[in-house]
Amino acid sequence: MSNNIDFKELWNRGKANAPDVSEIFAKANQLNRKTRNKIWRGNIILSLTIIFMIYIWWHYQPELITTKIGLTLVILAIIFFLISTNQMFPLLAKTDEETDSHQFLEQMLRIKQKQEFINNQMLSAYFIFLSIGIFLYMIEYAGRGSLLFKILAYGITFAWMAFNWFYVRVKAAKKQRQAVNEIISRLEVVNQQLLE
Repeated sequence: MSNNIDFKELWNRGKANAPDVSEIFAKANQLNRKTRNKIWRGNIILSLTIIFMIYIWWHYQPELITTKIGLTLVILAIIFFLISTNQMFPLLAKTDEETDSHQFLEQMLRIKQKQEFINNQMLSAYFIFLSIGIFLYMIEYAGRGSLLFKILAYGITFAWMAFNWFYVRVKAAKKQRQAVNEIISRLEVVNQQLLE
């Protein structure tokens, strides 16, 4: 048995076993960029929706107070949703290779926590206020039609909202959660390997 220790070989073996965080950082930055773009698109679409609703209010001059309350609730729901989603921007800053993997893991955990808050509490409040607002808004205009028109108007509107609530929202949240969880689990493996 030889007492000669080849430090160069040990060093190279250690380097080979060292985890490559650059790939994880790149994937996380790509996910963060997609999330930022999604928030920007949402900002534009929802801002245009608010402008359109204000135009409807100004141009058509609703007569019933329920219509005005409905429009106000919908606009407020959109504004509060925009405020909560825009609070994600500081968390979605691009990370570089200088960032410690432990700090990066903490950042991804904060992103996950914020996304869960938005997907659960904020979306629930958003859909509740949106539903009440649309219902109140429709009273004036659906009330002018026949019973069949009222049933169809409310039925189609709430079927579309139920589809968005029970299918689209759940599917989008699940996809988002899976992407973040994958990055978090890989970072946890990296941090565990670095501790060993």
